[in-house]
Amino acid sequence: MAVVLMYSFAVIFQVKPTIVLLPSRIEDSIEEALKSVAETNLRIDIRPSNEFAPRAAISKILALQAERPTSVQFVTPTSEHLATSSSSDAALLELSTKINLDKEISIGCAGAVIACAQRLSALETGDAEYSSASLSILDIESVRLDDIMYVNSDTICSLQIFLDESHPDVLESAANRRKEGLSLFGILNSTASPFGHQLMKSWFLRPLLSVEKINERLDAVSLLVRPDNYPHVIDGLKGCLKRVKNIPKIVANMAMGKATIAEWKGLLDFAYQCLKIRVILCNIVNAQDIKIVKKITEQFDSVPLREVCELITSTIDFDMSAVENRVVVTSGIDENLDCLKSQYDAIEELLRETAINLSRDLPDVYGDAVDAAYVPQIGFLVKIDLGADTGEPVYFGDDWELQFKTDQHAFFKSADVRELDENYGDLYTLICDIEIEIVHALQVDVLKYSDLLTTCCKLTAELDCLVSFAESATLYNYHRPTVTEDNVIDIKKGRHPLYELSVPSFVENDTLLRGSEGVEIDTKENADTLPSTILLTGANFSGKSVYLKQVALIVYMAHIGCFVPAASATIGLTDRILTRVMTRETVARERSAFMNDIMQICTALQLVTRRSLLIVDEFGKGTEACDGAGLFGALIEYVSRNACGGRGRPKVVAATHFHEALDENVIRISENEVKFVHMQVLINGDTKNESAGERQVDMNITYLYQLVDGHSTSSFGIRCAAMNGVPKEVIDRAEELSALLARGEDLSVVCSRLDAKELKIVEHAELVARRFLKENFSAGFDDIAVREKLRRVLGY
Repeated sequence: MAVVLMYSFAVIFQVKPTIVLLPSRIEDSIEEALKSVAETNLRIDIRPSNEFAPRAAISKILALQAERPTSVQFVTPTSEHLATSSSSDAALLELSTKINLDKEISIGCAGAVIACAQRLSALETGDAEYSSASLSILDIESVRLDDIMYVNSDTICSLQIFLDESHPDVLESAANRRKEGLSLFGILNSTASPFGHQLMKSWFLRPLLSVEKINERLDAVSLLVRPDNYPHVIDGLKGCLKRVKNIPKIVANMAMGKATIAEWKGLLDFAYQCLKIRVILCNIVNAQDIKIVKKITEQFDSVPLREVCELITSTIDFDMSAVENRVVVTSGIDENLDCLKSQYDAIEELLRETAINLSRDLPDVYGDAVDAAYVPQIGFLVKIDLGADTGEPVYFGDDWELQFKTDQHAFFKSADVRELDENYGDLYTLICDIEIEIVHALQVDVLKYSDLLTTCCKLTAELDCLVSFAESATLYNYHRPTVTEDNVIDIKKGRHPLYELSVPSFVENDTLLRGSEGVEIDTKENADTLPSTILLTGANFSGKSVYLKQVALIVYMAHIGCFVPAASATIGLTDRILTRVMTRETVARERSAFMNDIMQICTALQLVTRRSLLIVDEFGKGTEACDGAGLFGALIEYVSRNACGGRGRPKVVAATHFHEALDENVIRISENEVKFVHMQVLINGDTKNESAGERQVDMNITYLYQLVDGHSTSSFGIRCAAMNGVPKEVIDRAEELSALLARGEDLSVVCSRLDAKELKIVEHAELVARRFLKENFSAGFDDIAVREKLRRVLGY
């Protein structure tokens, strides 16, 4: 159950849902566990169990397929199994060739999701029956956990994959706006389109475990960073991608007849940009074998895209639409419409003549106060000024009928304007009605290409992510990794992608690890020559944590299909990256910092396999030194020598300051299992590490940040404290205690020794006691004699 919950948490973290649907029969413990990790924007909805019934789900899927068979794509494995339902045998037979009907749990969950989507759509549209609500589902896709790398929130936080920061603008922050801080996603994401941004985030949350798919992305990035393509090809593509709009939303609004002029313009621009992207990619030499180029050249069919452009440009007058803030049809489409528009354009002249005729029938004093107006839906009107004092019309005829007033004018119907209404009618309404019919016909014609437009939008998002990877690779000097099925990590001159941006220069280091090739425990006869564990020691502030994270980030970047910060890298498929690096404390959970560390290691040891990468930094701190060292040593033995209880040796990079646990008589490991390395430092011009018992405060330590073989015997913590401004009194006392511990002395005994002042006090007290014992305080003395004896005892 614990492992199942861990995978559930991973799915929630990677998919980032807003609603989690649970059947009413689910165990309360599972619901409570999900609520404990739920984010503020995550809603857990308990639904009746019948919504998860497989037969009802099949009926919903068949209904969706019947309404729009080309808009739903089923990508799950096929099966010959047929289930009985009320649908026709032919439809069920066709469905069985697209989805695996044996997966009843998955099908039932899909039915619950469809019901939820229909319910939410009904709330938006106001339909009484949510089953009849308008719902457009683009894809139904199965996601398998064994196709993506397992990463949890601890890994994402420790490696700084994402880093949300509050917006510095108070008003923006109040609107829950967030910005990306210094993170891996922040430096690699330069996508230009909103769909590209969303897809890039999903790539980061779900790293691939397919060598073929990873190489497809790497091949595309390699093509884009070629000297003959960079930067002009990337600049041309980004110029097109910046103008890509939310096409699925535009298509959906168009299907409901709600498309605005801005959306029509965005759709037209998108079709143009798709044609330009296709031309740019087709002109790249030797690009036909690249998967994304092949898909774009095949899917971006120039004939339908040109037809979409021609349909829109020949129908819509964008200049007049911008003026009137509505969709205006261009001239030449409909003769009757052109005739009506000509008459409508002549209304100004007609109104002028009508106003002149009206003024002739009025007294001269009111000649300037009368005018004619035209209001759509109402028709022609007589407009009269209102008196400044009375607020009433300055004049109106006997047969005039008041229609409405404004602050300065009154509007009437007269015989003259009624004649105009009869002759010309409501021109504006007629024009709008005809234009609505023409635009509706245009929508019908354009919607024939909705699947093509949606596919193009998805491909532009994928291309946007690859262009972003190519930009990052060139900007930060990344190189293509070799991803292999072999269970190995071989990195030459690796760098930390974030830390190198924060320092003037960065020291590169190598990494060579190999996990076991099978689940059996290796013996000395068949053990690999390459270690599965790197055990790192060294001085504080020497770069140990940076190195640990650097290895994990390079492996992570390779699995999302990105170039890596290394001269070369051979990365074996890694199913999980598990970390014990950062202690995440919160008052919401009743756990100590040490308990949080234990929980992270417990989770890692339950999930680790021979293909996993385990990063451990300072495990065992927070408790007694002997207990912490024992826990760390036992952990190293378990993952290396004992091969995680027979599941195989994972790849492990661990750092520690428990030097006493590194003795070969303490940890039972061999050189083939664990490689000891340390971060090199220079001490007084010598590269040898000094023992912890010698004075460190006077040492001149130079950090080289270079990984070398062997392990360090000291962390130089006191020297690090002195360099960072700890008071001299504290440093001196720390030196004394450190020297005592190094000599093996008992601190309780040593610290109980008295100083000179305390010794004088004790000696005086002893002298007083001896004087007291020498005096004879027998009975018969008077008070004066007793006081005299006490004065002699006390020395007064």
